[in-house]
Amino acid sequence: MAGRLEGKTAIVTGGGSGMGRAGSVAFAAEGAAVVVADIDAARARRVVDQIVDGGGTAVVGEVDVADIARVRQLVEETVSRFGRIDVLYHCAADVAFINSQDRRLTELREEVWQRMLDVHLTGTFLVCKYVGRQMLTQRSGSIILTATTDALIGCAGLDSYTAAKGGVVALTRSFAAGLGADGVRVNAICPGFVATEPQLDWLTAPGAAESLAQLHLLPIAEPHQIAPFAVYLASDESVVVTGGIFPIDSGYMAFKANLDVMATIQAGLRRDEGR
Repeated sequence: MAGRLEGKTAIVTGGGSGMGRAGSVAFAAEGAAVVVADIDAARARRVVDQIVDGGGTAVVGEVDVADIARVRQLVEETVSRFGRIDVLYHCAADVAFINSQDRRLTELREEVWQRMLDVHLTGTFLVCKYVGRQMLTQRSGSIILTATTDALIGCAGLDSYTAAKGGVVALTRSFAAGLGADGVRVNAICPGFVATEPQLDWLTAPGAAESLAQLHLLPIAEPHQIAPFAVYLASDESVVVTGGIFPIDSGYMAFKANLDVMATIQAGLRRDEGR
């Protein structure tokens, strides 16, 4: 039985780890030829080897998404090798930089602001521009961007990252509107907290997992739990889906606190009545 992405070629940026790695593996398992694109070629090579060892098709694409020349080269090499680009899954991010350097604007260093925009917003612009041009010539394709729930609700201390990803959310809608008539779809996945490699050190700190659990209705997502939705958006099953902003966040945005608010209020009223 043919896979859901049989015959398609996909570029996955940030494909060497986390959600990008999970997406690369999932796409290959569904029959896609995958370009595992990452700033760390050795990391991408490990993912490619895993895919090839499992019988799939994958190659390494070394890229810094903030580098125009490298992005253009990635697209050219992909088209030269596979003839087309059917899917872009853009997951590239510098999570360690975000976690260690982002601040409230009043304390944020200007160079951090610029680097955050360069990687997470300008990088998105560049891959969308050059992959988008190829998709226009084909009059088909699916672009899947990665934003964040933090771009949809406030999160103190993440001011430059949320500004960059807020731009990605807005870009998703306008780019989708611009490409729809040409057969190209654009959607964004907005993950909540995901247990990727850079987050594991923090998650294992005393009390961290318990505190985080209070902010979610369901268990914290792992990268492989995001990948099936990316496969859906990459496949022809989602042919009428574009301009969508899709939170996958273990219920993070659905409530204010992990408690029965009305029961708490009513218990307080009963206490007051008993005085």
